Formats: sequence, C-alpha cells, structure tokens
Amino acid sequence: MEALQVILTFLKIGLISFGGGWSTVGIIRHEVVPRWLGDEEFRSLIAIAQSTPGPIALNAATMIGWSRGGILMAALATLSVIAAPILLIVGAALLAKRASIDQGALDESLRTTSLGMMIMTLWALRPVSLDPLYALYAVAAFAIGAFTKINVLWAILGAGAFNALAGPWVRSLLGI
Repeated sequence: MEALQVILTFLKIGLISFGGGWSTVGIIRHEVVPRWLGDEEFRSLIAIAQSTPGPIALNAATMIGWSRGGILMAALATLSVIAAPILLIVGAALLAKRASIDQGALDESLRTTSLGMMIMTLWALRPVSLDPLYALYAVAAFAIGAFTKINVLWAILGAGAFNALAGPWVRSLLGI
C-alpha cells in the first residue's frame, strides 16, 4: 500500500512541477512533510538532492523511495516522477504539430507560474529564526547576482568565509 502512495505522490509531483529545480521544492515539501519526513529531515534531503548530480525532484524521489522500501521503491519513485513530464512532452509535441500555439504567451505563463513556485520554495525553506547577519548575506548575494556580472557562487563562498573569520566579532560588535 505504501508503494502505491509513493508512486501516486511522485506522479503528482512530476505532473505539476513546471519549471524544475528550485521551483519544485515547495511542492515536494508539501507532499512529503510530515507524511514521510520532518522539517529538518526535509532540509537535509534537499541539501543532498541539490549536491548530487541530476534534478532535485528526481534525486528526492529516489532518496525517499529508497528510505521507504529499498531499491525497488527507489526505482518506482524515480520512474513515477519522470513519467508525467515525458508523457506531457510527447503529447505537447503531437498537439503542436496539429494546432497553432502562441509560443510567447505559453512561455510567459510558464515563467510566471515558475516564479510563484520558487516563492513557495523560499517560504518552505525559510529559517525558523533568521539571524540578522544571515539576512544581510542573503541580501548581498542577491544584489551581487542580480546587479553585477560576478558569479553568485563567489558571493556564497565569500559569505561563508566572512562568517567563519569575522562573524563572531561582528555579532559581538552589533550585540546579536
């Protein structure tokens, strides 16, 4: 019975997860917390899924399947999360040959929906309590990524190095 729940859950995630990557994290969280994972376990799952090669949803499905029933369940969850997108792509390709589709409107609607899903992901992964210094790092990383040509990876690494070297001193100076 649990195998069917895992299959149906990841079929649904695959079906409604437009945009891929981080836009799917909020949907995955909604489906697996608290059914199979707690909040902290979910955060760990996303960290591992992000750091391993491949899409987050695919890696998360595989890991949850593995934890729920070993290799067979991992394979079923993995196949379930990719089944709907593959069928949708084939269906859309067949439909596109027969119908006239406004590609610009379609792209815009998918981008807008993906933005909403990414905001949902940010909300789902927000810290329980936000250290003001960490908020400053987040704002700085956003500003660097959005308004400069500097790769945001350098901002992330810089924030980590700064926090390791000067974080305690800055916290004591600011009284936080």
